[in-house]
Amino acid sequence: MKKTKIILLVLITISIAFSFTPTVTPQVPIYTFHGAAGNQKILKVTTVNNASLNDLFGPTWVDVIEIFGEGAANLGARKKSLVTGVNFTAVFDASIFGVYDACSYNTSNWDWTTGTFSATPDSIGDIVWSLYVPTNLTFYINAFYTFFYATAYNISMHTAGANLAQLPTPVTQYLGQLVWEPKWGFSTNTVVHNAIASDVAFNWGFTYLEDCTETWTYDATYGAWIGYKIQDDRSNTIYEFSIELPTEAEIPGFEILLILGVTMGTMVVLIFVIMKKRK
Repeated sequence: MKKTKIILLVLITISIAFSFTPTVTPQVPIYTFHGAAGNQKILKVTTVNNASLNDLFGPTWVDVIEIFGEGAANLGARKKSLVTGVNFTAVFDASIFGVYDACSYNTSNWDWTTGTFSATPDSIGDIVWSLYVPTNLTFYINAFYTFFYATAYNISMHTAGANLAQLPTPVTQYLGQLVWEPKWGFSTNTVVHNAIASDVAFNWGFTYLEDCTETWTYDATYGAWIGYKIQDDRSNTIYEFSIELPTEAEIPGFEILLILGVTMGTMVVLIFVIMKKRK
């Protein structure tokens, strides 16, 4: 269990590590990715309701929340990431599962902290892959899980989160072309998971003890994953982190929030990104 958690934390750190600017480079018809080297983002935990999270996940709720990274369960904790390179014409080679047109982001990352960020990042060279064609993503996920689990799972943050850390635009059209797992879906620029008590988080291993709603929000203009939150069965927000922006930042289409993304083998989590151009 400890080994599995370490693997998930590494993959999730990779998945949630970006930021993006309004830079646009069209490569494939219909969908366009955004971003450039030098973009940075800071995420901040804005809500942590200990009692409600204990009701939802049990006494090990901190372990569940820290799937987003160690320290993510602390109110006020912040995480920083920096884009060091973007390849808009990359090829995602999934071996026997296919070869796909993709965009790759190389990032450096600072772990969650309630203090100040160090001068040097905690990890360097983390790469995230995003596919241009949504039907290819569904096909890849189907093939991957059929091979390893003998079941053709569809799209969710539990199965495809690593490839949903950054979306191309138009976001709503892209999300609408994906085939979703039951209880998962989208609404405009958000991915929504309506969990029911006793559901088990596939690939994560924890159980939802109550009904709840999880929401991943993307910026409609740039495709950045900009927020995550959990609401309990009474629609109260019991956990949330979101992008922290300087007061002078003006980002058209900005709307608010673990990660849940994994790549290849584990395929879990999450991600997100921001579009502030580093000066």
